[in-house]
Amino acid sequence: MTGQETPDRNGVWLCPPPPRGFDPFSATNEDLRMHGLPLRHDPQNQPGMAALWERLAGRYRGFEHVEPQPDTATAVKKAVPAPGLDLDPIESCGYSLASLSAPFTALFVTWTVPDLQFSLDPFGLNQFHTFVGLGFLDVHVHMTVDAAQNVTSQIWAQEVGAVNLPVGPGDVISGALCLDTKPPGTAHYVLANETRSQTMNFTIDTGFPPAVTINAGVARDIINQPNPSLARFRLVYFDQISAHTTSGPRSLTSGDATTMVDQNGKTLAQPVRLTDYAFKTVFVAA
Repeated sequence: MTGQETPDRNGVWLCPPPPRGFDPFSATNEDLRMHGLPLRHDPQNQPGMAALWERLAGRYRGFEHVEPQPDTATAVKKAVPAPGLDLDPIESCGYSLASLSAPFTALFVTWTVPDLQFSLDPFGLNQFHTFVGLGFLDVHVHMTVDAAQNVTSQIWAQEVGAVNLPVGPGDVISGALCLDTKPPGTAHYVLANETRSQTMNFTIDTGFPPAVTINAGVARDIINQPNPSLARFRLVYFDQISAHTTSGPRSLTSGDATTMVDQNGKTLAQPVRLTDYAFKTVFVAA
């Protein structure tokens, strides 16, 4: 692959973004590699992955391709749970699914970025995440809101760090995470802000084992604050969820639902299944 490896984070490949008007359907494999884009899949051997490729290629064809400028100093600031474990109800609200016999190879999710309202907290700041995970891979929108109702938003990717794809409350974000099952565990991230018609992609050799879990939902930051207040967020929708294993597609919402609770067991946020391919998270209490 032609790319530029970042000097302070081995394995991250940053390729020049495709020019405006780039047509992935007529592009050669060499063209796709040059821009760090996932290659086409064989529709006979991998019909689900081939359909996902065509879906994303058509969806983002007219989008502006933003050149990634990751802050790799933040690449490992978030501890990720070991695959095979459910979401932590003290921290998270959402769905998780395990597949031990056939690892996951790809996950696509579209979700909304909520507007936040401050909940009283002695630290003076609420920290909030929307997240999507494939094994050890993780993409989340990290948000904060203070007592003056100032809201910040930043997209972050595991092993890559904070990235410069613009994001804010009210935006619709979509993300495709793909992980090779063979060493060196090459991961492909394709992210898009569908509200602003902007997309970004990057590739990294992670060294991660095959992914046996997927998850998505919302979370509060319990790493830096003990028992933090949950920012008020109304609803967050996760839809058009498409998950693929080496043996075929799976439904995330057929997995385990996790309700967020505080240290006393009081419900803070609940997941609500809508379809095989969609759910929402609902704020209950701070």
